[in-house]
Amino acid sequence: MIDDRPPGLPPMIQAAKPGELARDGKDRQPILLGTCAPEDILRHREIFRANLARTDLKTEWKTRWKALDSPCVLVVVFGSWCGDSHRELPDLLALMKDPNPFVEVRLVGVYRDKKVDAAAWPKGVAVPVVEKVPTFWLYAQQPGGGYRLAGSIVENPPVKGQRMAEALLDLLEKARLL
Repeated sequence: MIDDRPPGLPPMIQAAKPGELARDGKDRQPILLGTCAPEDILRHREIFRANLARTDLKTEWKTRWKALDSPCVLVVVFGSWCGDSHRELPDLLALMKDPNPFVEVRLVGVYRDKKVDAAAWPKGVAVPVVEKVPTFWLYAQQPGGGYRLAGSIVENPPVKGQRMAEALLDLLEKARLL
């Protein structure tokens, strides 16, 4: 078997018992791998719950979220071990408290090697290379059912001082124009 992990990457510690999570070879904490639900993330590590509890979304952002009416898929690749994921994911989780039927969100946990399962992506979409986490890819549904990449946000909001919720809303509203 060829080990194609980047040099210096600590090996993942496999789960010892059925039902247990694998552990991070660096901090030895459990890690979420693959597609998961918001509840899984919140149950997983206290930092996600604490940051969500501190997340205060502007009323305008909640209104914009509810107004989205273009079918799309937002694929979010994150690391449960990653400080940027701890900081940025709670804004999305706060938006998702009020489900929008036009926005399908797929949350995908990865290890430090950032390898993802192709099943997390919309059908017919090639899996991009994940270089940093979290990364948010937005795919707009096209007439006939296919998907087109509408844009992405890598690690942090693109505008200095901007919150991730606002950056994601800007991206989601852009998909309406495609």
